[in-house]
Amino acid sequence: MVKVEHGAAYEWAAPRLPAVQKCLYALLRLWYTSRRTESLHTERTTMDILEQTRANYGSFSRPRQRISDFILNYPEQCCFLSLRSFAQQVGTTEVTVLNFCRGLGLGSYMDLKKALQDYLIVRVNAGDRLKLAVAGSGSAQDLYQRVCRAEREALQSTLDGNSVELLLAFTQALRRARRIFIAAHDFSRFPAGYLEHRLLSLELDCCILDLQARQDMFRRLSAQPPQDGLLIAITVPPYGNDTIALTRYCASIGMPVAALTDRPDSPVARCAQTTLLCHVELMGMTNSFTSMVGLVDTLAMLYTFTSGAPTQEEKTCRDTLHRKFDSCFSDPNTSI
Repeated sequence: MVKVEHGAAYEWAAPRLPAVQKCLYALLRLWYTSRRTESLHTERTTMDILEQTRANYGSFSRPRQRISDFILNYPEQCCFLSLRSFAQQVGTTEVTVLNFCRGLGLGSYMDLKKALQDYLIVRVNAGDRLKLAVAGSGSAQDLYQRVCRAEREALQSTLDGNSVELLLAFTQALRRARRIFIAAHDFSRFPAGYLEHRLLSLELDCCILDLQARQDMFRRLSAQPPQDGLLIAITVPPYGNDTIALTRYCASIGMPVAALTDRPDSPVARCAQTTLLCHVELMGMTNSFTSMVGLVDTLAMLYTFTSGAPTQEEKTCRDTLHRKFDSCFSDPNTSI
């Protein structure tokens, strides 16, 4: 399959495929083209929190304009200030700040901080974000304690937020699937790799999809009936367009979808039958996957606990195959 770029759109030369695969391939191609178009439309029409503040600036009262000036000039500082400190910095009341948030369609001051964090995560490089995250620490010991506390709280809130019933539903989805596919991009590929390692150790057929190799990805997805597969989508802000597009495609053809993400309104959570939420934000400016790795370990333990012991016949057959396999490599001079 050859990708040809024409402006904002992509076209692929259709491979020679059986009729059913042609239909599935057409759906995949349609999803990627539509998601690219929608992505471009979203970039033009969706305003981030700073653009929204600028757009409404002229209609604001003097106190709200002071709040706007502070946000526009020091967005990185606003991410770390409490409501009281923010109001003191601006020279207004906490009630006025809360009314300002509601005027922008935000439910709380925490929503404002989260919107600013999302803005900075997308637009500020990782190194600079780490510098912002550590800037408020008075000493190395202070920073160490802050990081440890943040990691502990993230893991605890993640484990508390996912019930045993939800985790067991995820393990059941793993057990029903003949083949498991994992979709992740950028930094999310780290927990994806760990998940793949754990699933392979459980002798499950799984692989991480290369989102850039679309022909290979399509071949893998269409190698079995959709209902026999399982897509596990892993994504956190900034969400990957290709991960989202693939998740929607799999949902559209009837392939079960499970998600590991950070919030209920995540784009992949909307397509998933089972979603596990992980607290990945670390000190407001970067992501940590400590909680997600802990959740993967919990899933592996529960899967093992709920799996029946192999029969004696199955165990004997496996031991025989293992011995035969090892014997093929015992003599390096053996010719084939």
